[in-house]
Amino acid sequence: MNERSFIFDIIMHNKYDLILRAAEKIIATGGIQGLSMQQVATEAGVAAGTIYRYFKDKNELILELRKDVLSQVAGAILADHDLGTLEQRFKRIWMKMHNYGKQRTSTNLSYEQYAHLPESNTNEIRQLEMELFAPLQQLFEEGIKQGLIQPLNPRFLYAIAMEPSMAIARSIRRGLIEYNEKDITLACDICWQAILIPTTSTN
Repeated sequence: MNERSFIFDIIMHNKYDLILRAAEKIIATGGIQGLSMQQVATEAGVAAGTIYRYFKDKNELILELRKDVLSQVAGAILADHDLGTLEQRFKRIWMKMHNYGKQRTSTNLSYEQYAHLPESNTNEIRQLEMELFAPLQQLFEEGIKQGLIQPLNPRFLYAIAMEPSMAIARSIRRGLIEYNEKDITLACDICWQAILIPTTSTN
């Protein structure tokens, strides 16, 4: 790759990212119904025609935005997923997921608007989720193999043990509950205990 094409690729990537961030901001402040390609172009500071070089329509833009956000989340919560014991790994991921989710960012505020739309729930998205969050599935599978974690489908285990971290984060972000760090630590421990196989004590 020569220097000219390298610079061109950087410019193209920057415009692509500008468009995604613009769409994210519009959805976060005005809702999904307020999103139009013209608004995105204005917010991103690009010509309307430029957007169609990257996205054929609004649905594809939303789909690509979701893919981008999933990559961001996976990178944020799974960076050191393989360090420590199973319990340490689980709790680190749980806390990172919680801390990410409670932030009042355009990413989080917009994600709630489009996460359940049919156009952003495709086989492609499900496959991407499996690839990006494979370390979490591996953690559950390791725990099952070691006889520590209940032998459930990893998706069940995620719903039981990980989704509460995001639900609590949303409630905090919306100002619905008051909390302290001890509350969050206890909630994390409860979620971990919920998927463990009970040990029988012999007296």
